[in-house]
Amino acid sequence: MQGYVLAPPKKFVIRWILLLVIFALELVVLTARYEVPPLLANDANWSAWLFHFSKEIWPAVLWIIGAYLIILSPRLRIIRNDLLNYLVEYRWQVWLVCHILALAAFAVVTALIFETPTNPARLSAPWFSGWFALASATLLSWLLALAPGHFWLRLVRQECTALLIGCLLGIGAWMLMRMLGQYETSILWQNEFWNSLAMPTLQLVHSLLGWFYADLVYQPETFLLGTDSFQVEISYACSGIEGISLITLFLALYLWLFRKELRFPQVFWLFPLGIIVIWLANAVRIAMLIAIGASVSPEVALKGFHAHAGWIAFTLIAIGSIALSNRLQFFAVTEPDLPTVKANKSLAAALIVPFLVLMAVTMITSASTFGFDILYPLRVVAVSILLYYFRKSYNSLSSNWTWQASAIGTVVFIIWMLLEPNIDSSKTPLSQGLEELTSESAAIWLIFRVLGSVITVPLAEELAFRGYLIRKLIAKDFENVHPGQFTWFSFLLTSILFGLLHERGVAGTLAGMGYALALYRRGQLGDAVIAHMTTNALIAIFVLSQARWSLWS
Repeated sequence: MQGYVLAPPKKFVIRWILLLVIFALELVVLTARYEVPPLLANDANWSAWLFHFSKEIWPAVLWIIGAYLIILSPRLRIIRNDLLNYLVEYRWQVWLVCHILALAAFAVVTALIFETPTNPARLSAPWFSGWFALASATLLSWLLALAPGHFWLRLVRQECTALLIGCLLGIGAWMLMRMLGQYETSILWQNEFWNSLAMPTLQLVHSLLGWFYADLVYQPETFLLGTDSFQVEISYACSGIEGISLITLFLALYLWLFRKELRFPQVFWLFPLGIIVIWLANAVRIAMLIAIGASVSPEVALKGFHAHAGWIAFTLIAIGSIALSNRLQFFAVTEPDLPTVKANKSLAAALIVPFLVLMAVTMITSASTFGFDILYPLRVVAVSILLYYFRKSYNSLSSNWTWQASAIGTVVFIIWMLLEPNIDSSKTPLSQGLEELTSESAAIWLIFRVLGSVITVPLAEELAFRGYLIRKLIAKDFENVHPGQFTWFSFLLTSILFGLLHERGVAGTLAGMGYALALYRRGQLGDAVIAHMTTNALIAIFVLSQARWSLWS
């Protein structure tokens, strides 16, 4: 039938994920490793200016791609179906090898041009032409590994108008965001927008703290609040604008992707509800931050609690929004002619509760310590008790060991190490905390740290993300969804949320993609668990053998 789309074969899905992960890793490593050459005062040639502004290429490209996807969204399934016809017996491996060779040459030339100190002789037209040609060859070979050249030519011919409009819209959005970024730092922005949001936040936090503290320091004119011993300034980031922006973007994406399963216009109530909840959560977070800083430790408040509370709150609110829209008929479209399958609440609890308890215990132990979490064994004990309690629910989730799962975990470990910043591990709070313990106490703590990192944490996180959430985002009755069923929304969202829960957001997101790939390969949750355990085991070996304590910080 015309327009009917079959699910793509699993081998194509795995190939697409692999190529996307490779491209994302290359982009992150290159942009993180090399700084754009500074523009010298006597630089007048056009190539030097192009090199200087090359850092703006990637944000503009991302905006253009986003505009393309929005404009082409009504025809994306038809385009995908057309692509599947071109991929039969296509030798994409040849172009992947060409891509790797082009990338190697591009990386060498980039290193020569962007090295410090900058060599002005290399900021010339021939160097820029060669650099740009290699960048184009790298991107073109990646596109040809993704699909044949005649597919791209046909797509450009058929969608030339949409592509042109998308390019204009993407560039326009990029320029608008640049202007807003400059406007954001102006006094006018601070006075008119920042104050309008920061002041209510300040007043609410002041009211919450008034129930417990009598010696409050309250200076609305400078946005200062706290006690005699500990004060904080409600800055732009603390006003709640970041959380409101994230939840608004998340809900907009969720409503668009699941528009056929949600009831409009009722579902638009999720926007004010999510904004209010995340703003209230931000105020509670600041109040707890001040309370911990005043009554426990300023270091624990600023470098322990403050570092994790915001992202955990956003993740819980985002997951709660999805659960609320699925449970209430006010938001969800029901199918009266289809039999309703009662959700297996015991399975849902077995998948989610260990992770929720892990986060709760992590919050408590992190809030009570600074840097070195001496109470880490409590996490292992608490999660182990729950895993044992729900052990019967996991019988159907087990799988036999395969070397491919361990190989994926090893690749994730390599990616993690490539993105790891070079930090002096001898000065980390973890290394200093271990030095203050006796040898016996340090050995016991390290044993629990290894057990938690290699066993309990991978189990709890994979049960929640790849066992529950990745299927819940496909259908409300998640237990009827095969673990290997793929959708771009569930794949990307679970990977991003997984990355947000880790301090290393980019590395965490790529790790989440790798563990999802392990799940999709055979449809076995155990493969994702094995891959995760392999990564963490290798990290533990590297930490203990090389004293790289920063990896556990």
